[in-house]
Amino acid sequence: MREMKSGLMIVIVIAALCGVTSVALRAQTTTSVWDGAYTDAQAERGRVLYGQKCASCHGDRLQGKRPQTPALTGDGFKGNWNGETVDDLFEKIQTAMPADKPGSLSRQQNADALAFILKANEFPTGQADLPVGADKLKQIRFEAERPAR
Repeated sequence: MREMKSGLMIVIVIAALCGVTSVALRAQTTTSVWDGAYTDAQAERGRVLYGQKCASCHGDRLQGKRPQTPALTGDGFKGNWNGETVDDLFEKIQTAMPADKPGSLSRQQNADALAFILKANEFPTGQADLPVGADKLKQIRFEAERPAR
């Protein structure tokens, strides 16, 4: 019986350590749009692409033009995506945009356009381009307001 209790305690300790390690790793690998998720150069590529593929519906200043083409800046936009991952927004763009040819842009083009949208919403730039892989994009939280540090 004593050996069984010792074995059970070892299993519990290992499980607890695995849980703590998992939480610590998630905390280390999860970033926010406030940590600089894109570069100025990428946002500039996105600005050019936005002018060619997006502005006719979403407006030159990302303000939206019709009820079915919402603004891509401001509190309403940020509120819609608050708490989601950047991958959620990226996949929406990837599968539904541009409206006349959904899914016709490459993942790199969509990442560039999204970098431009992030810049237009005054999220800070960083040292690396916004990635195109879903696994990396899922690690970036979209937070409407800068978190307290």
